[in-house]
Amino acid sequence: MQRSSFRLSRPLRAVVYLAFGALLLTGAVLIFPEHLPTSESWEKLPALSRKIHGGAAMLALLVLGALTAHVKRGWKAAKNRLSGVLLLGLNAFLIATGYGLYYAADEDFRAWLIRWHGWIGLGTLVLLSAHVIVGRIIIRRLHNRKIQQRGGT
Repeated sequence: MQRSSFRLSRPLRAVVYLAFGALLLTGAVLIFPEHLPTSESWEKLPALSRKIHGGAAMLALLVLGALTAHVKRGWKAAKNRLSGVLLLGLNAFLIATGYGLYYAADEDFRAWLIRWHGWIGLGTLVLLSAHVIVGRIIIRRLHNRKIQQRGGT
């Protein structure tokens, strides 16, 4: 199959999955610490997860910048716009609430930020998966059209 101009390169795709996978796993540890084993060796996991989550968030910011060309191509071609725009919006929300978690002084507001940052972060996994699946369907259809136009090769 010929590589589509919409499809991410393998290295970029790997970094996207690494960054957002690390965010998902460490975020889940931070949201659900009560589900961790109660042994002494697991007590340090939330603090370690918080550090890894912060580093992965920095990597995710770089990844989002690297995706600019992908976003522009998709927007110009009017392909997969809805899930793409929703992903951008959710990531903007996560960036703003992540920033607020470090600098919010009001504890009630901080509790609200923690709750919504966590749930929206987990929900982003569903939307990212949908975006990838829909994108692959679009690429497959474009490829099939090209084959039909060439005479069914």
